[in-house]
Amino acid sequence: MTTRKPNKLWWTLGLCLLGAALSAPAQEEAEPEISDEPAATEAEPAEPATPPTPPRNPRRAASFSEALSEAGDDGVAVFCYGPDWNKRSLRMLKSFWQTPEAEAATGNAILVAVPYYESPTFEQAAESENAASGMNPPPFGVCPTVMLFTKDGTRYANLPGTDFLGTEDSMEIGYKNLREKIAALRKQQELLKQAENASGAEKAKLLSAVADLPIEAPRGLVERIKEADPSDSSGMVRRNTFSALAFLYEQMDTKDGFLKPDFVPDYKKMQDACMKVIKDEALRPMDRQAAYLLLIGQSRREEIPPAKLKGLINACAKIDPQTRYGRLSPPLATNWGNIKHTRTAEEKREIRKREREQDKARRDKARDEKRAAKGAEVR
Repeated sequence: MTTRKPNKLWWTLGLCLLGAALSAPAQEEAEPEISDEPAATEAEPAEPATPPTPPRNPRRAASFSEALSEAGDDGVAVFCYGPDWNKRSLRMLKSFWQTPEAEAATGNAILVAVPYYESPTFEQAAESENAASGMNPPPFGVCPTVMLFTKDGTRYANLPGTDFLGTEDSMEIGYKNLREKIAALRKQQELLKQAENASGAEKAKLLSAVADLPIEAPRGLVERIKEADPSDSSGMVRRNTFSALAFLYEQMDTKDGFLKPDFVPDYKKMQDACMKVIKDEALRPMDRQAAYLLLIGQSRREEIPPAKLKGLINACAKIDPQTRYGRLSPPLATNWGNIKHTRTAEEKREIRKREREQDKARRDKARDEKRAAKGAEVR
């Protein structure tokens, strides 16, 4: 049997490779790198950003007290509405009040909306009380209503219902009335400022002009006119103290508007009294026209000639054709100025007798109703 000898070449090559491996430096394992940073984790979803709160409209406030604290010379305007009982006012809150047109119509006044609930929940009652805090309005009973206040909280104008504010189809009526009231307030402030630097009759005239504006006059204005002109050389004291109703009652010798059963007017005396008022140009036009109408009514009862009656009516209109009495005069002249009287003296006496009986019946009825109401209060 033949034995195979190892190949010397292969042995030599193997020994060289083994020697090289043993002589090479040992390779150290790389240590993990240590970091102060926290280990990375999975990214968490970001929270949604809160939308920024819109800036508050400086022309509007949440309550009357807040509005009053920020009010300037144009004061505060309050829109009263009934959310649970007057749906029209609720609609007009958005269509009429919460609009740029309302802000423009009210000058620089601060605007407030006050809800008045008929059957409020606890939360609604609190809402209404908070919105009206600091306001002491008189009962209004109509929604919608806009009340206007000076910067010291005094009410100077009231625009109740759709007659003054319009409807969703005619809101310009309301904006027009608001502009007129704001303009009147500014004129009032101007006149009062001028009156501070005036005296005597001139001051009385300026203060009286304040009373002529289509807004409520400041408290104590008549007393200030009297103080400025004690002798009434300007006639402004008479102008602001004359009462057409009191004058009528005086001429008819009554205190409650009911004629006495035996009352017979003295036509000549009444005519003289009326003409004295009519000729006093210091009085307001409507007060002078009221005296004219009293004279016209009694003249018709006296059955003066139609032409003379028509002349009185036309003279009444001439004082101021734009007043309510002035606009009433033309149809009155047409209807009364062409009447032909044919009644006898006896018929006239019978007519007056019936009228006195009717007045007595109305007076007795009013007295009985008053007694019944008083008795009900006692019970």
